[in-house]
Amino acid sequence: MITDSNLHEEIEFKNLDHSNLRLYGIKFELCTFVNCDFSKSDMAESTFIDCKFVNCNLSLANVNHTAFNNASFNKCKLLGIDFSKCRDFLLAFSFYECILSSCVFSNLKIGGTIFEKCIMHDTQFVNTELIGCSFDECDLKNTFFDHSNLEKADFRNALNF
Repeated sequence: MITDSNLHEEIEFKNLDHSNLRLYGIKFELCTFVNCDFSKSDMAESTFIDCKFVNCNLSLANVNHTAFNNASFNKCKLLGIDFSKCRDFLLAFSFYECILSSCVFSNLKIGGTIFEKCIMHDTQFVNTELIGCSFDECDLKNTFFDHSNLEKADFRNALNF
């Protein structure tokens, strides 16, 4: 269980159900989340530094002013998240085998981000810097790229774009 403490360091959280809960303004550093449900939770103003999410559900989570600094998501479900509302300072994340459908990555500078084997249906990239991003084996059905910098982005094995 995540406590009311404002700082959590080097902790592994397993099998938590924090759906629909408020996790406002909490800082996590070097933490791992395994099989956790954060769907519809309020993660606003929280900070995740060098954190790993494995087989977690973050669908429809509120990430207003949330910081993801070197966060990795593996086999996670992240439906309908508006990442454009995240804090952009040091924003860095990677996604492996995730479901990122109906997400928004607009107005972000996320060059070098790895999206690998992800389902990204109906996702939006508007005015997004995607220099050097990898979309290896991603399904990009109905994904929208508009006024985005795709220089050196790798779509070689992507589907439906």
